[in-house]
Amino acid sequence: MPQVTFQIYNLRPVRTKTVYAFVDADMEIGGVEFRVCGIQARHLPGGGTAVHLPCYRDVDGSWRAAVDLPEEVRDALSAAVLEVLVEEGVAVGRGEAPKSAAE
Repeated sequence: MPQVTFQIYNLRPVRTKTVYAFVDADMEIGGVEFRVCGIQARHLPGGGTAVHLPCYRDVDGSWRAAVDLPEEVRDALSAAVLEVLVEEGVAVGRGEAPKSAAE
């Protein structure tokens, strides 16, 4: 697999039932650069964060990912997004306890 690099930026907190932030990412894969806008950080039932690619509603009413990436790239992108969310204090890393408001 060619080298893949990410730059995650433009964190935008939102308040919806499931989505709590959007971010954008610049990617370089094998020398080809492109941007993915509107990557979603979603709350998981029972706690935690899931990272989802931007999506759209198809003609049959189902939600579809707007970008189709190989699993290895998608997993690496999700990890990079989660790392930025943790650094910015809007998500908790795996195995970490949430910080209380007093801290």
